[in-house]
Amino acid sequence: MRTDQDDADAPVTTSQDYQAALTSPNSMSRELSAKYKRDRLKDFFLINGIGPDRAEQIVQDLVDADDFVAEMGNAMLDRHTAEKAEMIARGDVVEITYTAEERAELEAEQERLDRQVFGEYYEAYEAYRRSYPQRRVVGDFSSRLSAPLEYATKESIVQIMYEEYSSAASEQESKPADFVEGPTSTTLEQVDQRDSFEERLLEMRSYNNRVIDRTRPYLTPSQSEELKELLENEVRRFELLVELAELDEAS
Repeated sequence: MRTDQDDADAPVTTSQDYQAALTSPNSMSRELSAKYKRDRLKDFFLINGIGPDRAEQIVQDLVDADDFVAEMGNAMLDRHTAEKAEMIARGDVVEITYTAEERAELEAEQERLDRQVFGEYYEAYEAYRRSYPQRRVVGDFSSRLSAPLEYATKESIVQIMYEEYSSAASEQESKPADFVEGPTSTTLEQVDQRDSFEERLLEMRSYNNRVIDRTRPYLTPSQSEELKELLENEVRRFELLVELAELDEAS
């Protein structure tokens, strides 16, 4: 955030939006940003038969697009900073963040640029982007094996994991929100939170079981056990985070 040196000690708080803007590709070297995109889109280019020249042009255009959107975002935040300059000078705690309208404008501009960059491959890119978290897990899993998975096998497992994730997400969205009549006490909040953690653990284990069952025909027994261990590690990590949070609350 840009302030005069005299205001450097003012207790200004920044939102995650602002922190994201500060660490956007606009402030990274183009080489690092391009490398990240090449790695992330490697399978996408392969799946869609995009040659190296077109692939590199897409990568460079994406870096330009990210820089442009980041500049838009920074300009918005700079305006908010200027509007609150007097508060900052007084030493007030100030939050700088995007409005809902600004977020929508940035998202719309990002989509417009992505459509322009990918052209006829845009819909394929969107499908690929949505499944990227699952691709990352499958890539990690494949790299652990003594012999990496074949391309077709990896794609099948990615599709299974994405379908199960989407199904679980849709089911969660369809559940009615809990209604608690009257004021909610701290004790009740803690109970609700523990119930939420337990529900999340059950969902994770159910997801893991479905994935293991559906991917078994594509894997050897030892590979299936390796995948099961990888997925269970995610559950154990979540349990550890919950335990640490409870310890922190108790202290």
